[in-house]
Amino acid sequence: MMRRTAWLFALLAGACARPSAVRVAPAAGGACRLDAGRASHVPAVTVALTDSVDPAHAPVPLNDAERVVFGQLYETLLRFDCEGRPMPGLAESWTSSDGGRRWTLTLRAEAQFWDGAPVTARDVVVGKGGAGFTLSATDARVVTVALARGTDSPPAFLADPALAIVKPAPDRGWPIGTGRYWVTGATTTPQEIRAQTTAGDTLVFRLTTGRDPRDLLDAGVDLLITHDRAVLDYAATQPRFATLELPWDRAYLFAAAEPPTARLDGLEQAVRAEARRAEGPFWWEHLDACGPAPAPAPAGTASAPAQRRTVFPRRDGAARDLAGRIAALTHGVAAGLAPADFARALAAGTEAGYVFPVPRQVADPCRAARDLLPPWPSMVAALVDTRSRAVVRRGGSLWVVDWDGTVHVAPQ
Repeated sequence: MMRRTAWLFALLAGACARPSAVRVAPAAGGACRLDAGRASHVPAVTVALTDSVDPAHAPVPLNDAERVVFGQLYETLLRFDCEGRPMPGLAESWTSSDGGRRWTLTLRAEAQFWDGAPVTARDVVVGKGGAGFTLSATDARVVTVALARGTDSPPAFLADPALAIVKPAPDRGWPIGTGRYWVTGATTTPQEIRAQTTAGDTLVFRLTTGRDPRDLLDAGVDLLITHDRAVLDYAATQPRFATLELPWDRAYLFAAAEPPTARLDGLEQAVRAEARRAEGPFWWEHLDACGPAPAPAPAGTASAPAQRRTVFPRRDGAARDLAGRIAALTHGVAAGLAPADFARALAAGTEAGYVFPVPRQVADPCRAARDLLPPWPSMVAALVDTRSRAVVRRGGSLWVVDWDGTVHVAPQ
């Protein structure tokens, strides 16, 4: 949901802690691979999803399941690996000039949409732009990025899913992308999404909605990403699977018009998932390029109701755990809201406090601030970081991890 640009009136950062080692290893081509032993080419790969997927959201994911699916189907100009190194995406090469304020990217010669139409630079730039940069097509295969400030490496927003190259589908279903896997409404059912390559390889996404994910492990999936401890404990007993750490990819925030009446530390112990105290730096601390912050709201605009409620997205277990602990510390109550209701409540700013997740890594901080943070001057405290783990079938396909924790099946 699009909201007014969000700014921080004040900031409480969580105490820093040294991160645990992430078990992703550099692989050929600068990628980062999930090390589950010797990988092999698997013509049919199956991924279990623990949340719903809505094609109407593509190519910008709104949950972890959509991040996995859309990451396989839709291409951005560049990707960045788990160490932040730029990788080819739709663009095969790039150069800089003018002190890093101008970047020139060349598209792959064979780049095409799923329907066979060639991808041109105009397809890339039409309708796209943002704070501090402009995109222009200077040749059929050349895109120029002009920045307000120079950078030493390609800017991260070139990997923003909002800039993925798509066009509408005739059936108004899945947007037509440029990735090597393609999908249509005809290859989708309520329980399964089937994507294919022109070479005949198949990527099957099975939705676990309403099912125990352990049943899908028994059915022989190749990848399951989860933070459910019961599922991870079960996978650890299965020698055909390796359970691997993923990057810390999510931060949980507490937002309020006024500082809390109690100390918000040690909350990682309240979360029934893998969590640590939030560790900076945080992208929302660096929004100077996004424009001036608004003046403080008039008194009473964002006042708390008579009952001091800390609200959270209802289906988010970590947010529920944190909100419950904060409510106990502040002598209030915790209330879970449906996603749309929570978004409206956060925009209104009339609750005592809000607990919600944001990505630890974002490609475009200005857009992320506009879409994710409160649209009123607020205190925002970073509470905890969380991460999931990947359950990977040994001897299966090679999986690589991007800088934001997105997992991709690597070409073999």
